[in-house]
Amino acid sequence: MQAEAIACIAAALANGIAASVLLLLWWRKRKLALAWMLAIGLLAGGALGCAKAATLHVQQTAAENMSGRLSIVALADGSSGSFGTSCLASVTVESSSTSVVATVSFPKDTPTVAYGNVFEGYGTVSAPSQTREAYCWQKGAVANVKLRTCEQVGRADVLGMLTAIRQRAITFLTHPQRIDNGLASALVCGWRGALDEETYRDFQVSGLAHVVAVSGAHLSIMVAFVASAVRLLGLPRNLSMALQISLVLAYLVLTAVPVSAVRAAVMTIAGLLSWTARRRASSLSSLSVCMAGLIALDPLAALSASFALSAFATLGIVLFGSLTDRWIERLAPRVPAFAREALALTLASSVLATPLSAALFSQLPLVAPLANMATGPLFGPVCTAGILCSMVALAFPATAGCMAAVACGLAWLLRSVTHAVACIPYASIPVTLSLGAALALGFACAAALWLWWPTPSTKKRRHRNLRWACASVAGCLLVGALLVAFGQNGATEIIALDVGQGDAILVRSKGKAILIDTGNQDNMLREALARQRIAHLDAIVITHPDDDHMGSLTSLRGAVQTDRVLVANDALTCACASCGTLRNNACQLVGERNIAGLSQGDAITAGFLTLTCIWPAAFTDEGGNADSVCLLADADVNGDGQGEWRSLLVGDAEHDQLAAMIENGSVGDVDLYKVGHHGSKNALTEEQALTLQPEISLVSVGAHNRYGHPAANTLDALQAAGSTILRTDEHGDVVCRFTERVIEVSCLR
Repeated sequence: MQAEAIACIAAALANGIAASVLLLLWWRKRKLALAWMLAIGLLAGGALGCAKAATLHVQQTAAENMSGRLSIVALADGSSGSFGTSCLASVTVESSSTSVVATVSFPKDTPTVAYGNVFEGYGTVSAPSQTREAYCWQKGAVANVKLRTCEQVGRADVLGMLTAIRQRAITFLTHPQRIDNGLASALVCGWRGALDEETYRDFQVSGLAHVVAVSGAHLSIMVAFVASAVRLLGLPRNLSMALQISLVLAYLVLTAVPVSAVRAAVMTIAGLLSWTARRRASSLSSLSVCMAGLIALDPLAALSASFALSAFATLGIVLFGSLTDRWIERLAPRVPAFAREALALTLASSVLATPLSAALFSQLPLVAPLANMATGPLFGPVCTAGILCSMVALAFPATAGCMAAVACGLAWLLRSVTHAVACIPYASIPVTLSLGAALALGFACAAALWLWWPTPSTKKRRHRNLRWACASVAGCLLVGALLVAFGQNGATEIIALDVGQGDAILVRSKGKAILIDTGNQDNMLREALARQRIAHLDAIVITHPDDDHMGSLTSLRGAVQTDRVLVANDALTCACASCGTLRNNACQLVGERNIAGLSQGDAITAGFLTLTCIWPAAFTDEGGNADSVCLLADADVNGDGQGEWRSLLVGDAEHDQLAAMIENGSVGDVDLYKVGHHGSKNALTEEQALTLQPEISLVSVGAHNRYGHPAANTLDALQAAGSTILRTDEHGDVVCRFTERVIEVSCLR
């Protein structure tokens, strides 16, 4: 990404020449084939990757000169946010044949954006920001396009026909609103636009996020169910294979053949053939060739998290599907074959995928084995029935209502089981795990299991293996309990968590923990809580309903046990959309009965810390910055009734609100100050800084943010007052530990 195009071309040529030379040398010696192929393959991969990088650099240069009427072809389904809909798309200027891949932001009134849709309009083309450059590069995007106007246009090609079929299927599965909360359309068509956020969160918490994604494991489980059903009916094997391939093709049609679905289909066929052959070595080689071939065709697949999850899930099925099936057959011989095989494939798919998923989503689903056992027998029938019902409804529109009722009813059953599992206390816990460590852990476990290969055999061995399995489950539960117990910290601390451009302040003492705001980066929040070993929160205080202060509230459901959510008292009745969203999100996390309001003078106790609400008296800004809940935290470390340290936490409140608090005597000299509004130019004045005279000033801010936070005048005012400024963008998590004599400060970096 940082190199020039010419350097990438040179590297590609060097790698390609080296690979060719090694190939010739191996051809002459014909020894140690695997070692030679590994070296040749790595060099060939380097050549392809550098060649793709050179292409992206060339496209990046072309994008700088793009202007005029734009043609937009969506390469993925759009995702909705607070600023409208955006998606990855191919962009072409009307007067040019050059096209580039870009992230496109659509006007707010744009209808639903789905894969394959074509739009035309005018907008501005710019280079990705410094904070998004790496993300865009991973997706193959070389520019950002912000459309001012656009209109959807039809397309008469094959993809246009397929997208029309897909849209019809999505419509009858989602309109009118169904009881499954959009799950059927996600399973059958890969459309998550109608999937309720709470439902998707249940699948994440349960370790079943791959179920609602387009993946090879997804399709493998479906075709395995069809194979079992056909075998139960005694139909010929050739017919079984034909039906399974037909199911895969039907799925491709209903998803409109996106690249992810094609990848999944290829890997499914490899997994299907291996499952049929029941041979470990040949199936592994076949899947390896599929994975290498797909990456060779599209080097960006090597950077795709969805491709990695799909590949590892399918690899788990190829490696351990038959082993898991034999264990289930031995331990539960009366389980029907279709349920046993579906469960076996579901469990096998998680062996390699679970560590990677934990690293990507920053949470470890402790209930994943239980969730897989509970939903495994359901997943295959639900997906298969959904696809069949969709195809029948498309062929015979008069049956659409009945078919949708069947498909969505079955999906609702799967959703209900998943929700029940996700509601188990400590269903998952936050973790911080690097991708390298996740890959190493997954492959180490897989290698150990492959070499050991504990096949059940005799009755005596069966009892020994059963005891071993029970001991393993008990060990996992014990590890989970230890992880939860390890989160109990007796120190009295205020910690500014690094969550990017947002606020998240952790206050804890004597094993009690309160989180003030959540930021809006879900993974960053869970990673930060994992770093601080937090699995339980006594309360979450949301200072005001801005997205960068409460956007990740629902992401804690199932990951961190939370007793209650506290907001400004007026936020409970405010009619504005932001406060409504806050109440809804809080309700999803803790339930309506556990939401409470804070008024001036209200106090919250956490061990040696007492947090007193000193603002606002009443809303004047419809829950905006001026209405931020401000807390005065007094630390009585030695428990003598006299606070040794005082801290001021003000959310996004600025100098006007600070002036009112100083004037009415609510606040004066403090030891620690959480700088308002991420250190904006209006955070405080020089006089106010001298009044507060904080020893430590914490600035919660994202690196290279577009707002210019923190402002130079605010930093100068605090420095002039003798304050030590600590920023999350520079220092990471900032831990301020209160002792009787000093405030001990430690930083993540």
